[in-house]
Amino acid sequence: MKKNDSGSDARLHPIQLVTLGVKELFIRSNVPPDMAVGAIAEKCSLKVSSTSYNKKEKKILVSLTLESGIDTKETEAPYAMKIELVGIFEVDETRFSAEHIPDWAMRGAPLILFPYLREHAFGLSSRCGFKPLLLPLLEVPTFKIDKPKQTTPRRGAGK
Repeated sequence: MKKNDSGSDARLHPIQLVTLGVKELFIRSNVPPDMAVGAIAEKCSLKVSSTSYNKKEKKILVSLTLESGIDTKETEAPYAMKIELVGIFEVDETRFSAEHIPDWAMRGAPLILFPYLREHAFGLSSRCGFKPLLLPLLEVPTFKIDKPKQTTPRRGAGK
């Protein structure tokens, strides 16, 4: 891999998205199209699910689903929308422990799939003649792994 702008070697993450697909892309208008009318992002629901990790193929499938106006009365939402994306991730077990994969699937994978979901929600709502649904950005937690402190012998110790 080429060096990045800072001059350091860029490393690939040990889990890579290898396939991305749309399982469901649904919208039903409850009112005539109106660019001034739209869904409220805060009322949308997100659901994450995953298969069990396939050790033989070294893959896990993760699904991210957005619903808006599905379980409400037609008069309460301008439209009903459901989008389900499916990502297949390949794992390098030499660099990522298999025991942590289920936790990563529920916490890390949605962060990778979310930008694709945002684009589908924006595009689908706007193509149907409504104010585009712009999902808010997610806060990505930062991880800091503390290295064990090395103990150095003090001068004069042991004499």
